[in-house]
Amino acid sequence: MTEKSGSVEFSTWVALAFGAIAIAVGAVYTSSLWVLIPVGLVGGYVGYRVEKIGRRYVERELARRRQR
Repeated sequence: MTEKSGSVEFSTWVALAFGAIAIAVGAVYTSSLWVLIPVGLVGGYVGYRVEKIGRRYVERELARRRQR
C-alpha cells in the first residue's frame, strides 16, 4: 500500500521514532503514565507532520532541479 508520494510504512516508522524520543525525553522529567502517554502521542503526530513537510520539500527541490 503506497500513498500518492511515498510509503505509508516510512511515515509510520518516523512517527514511532518521534513518539519514542518524546517519551524518552519525558521520562527524564516524570514517570507518570498520565503524562508519558500524551507526550508519546504528540511526539508521534509531530513526527508524522515533519515527515510530510520534509517529503514535500524534497519533492519540490528535485522537481526544481530537473527543470534546469
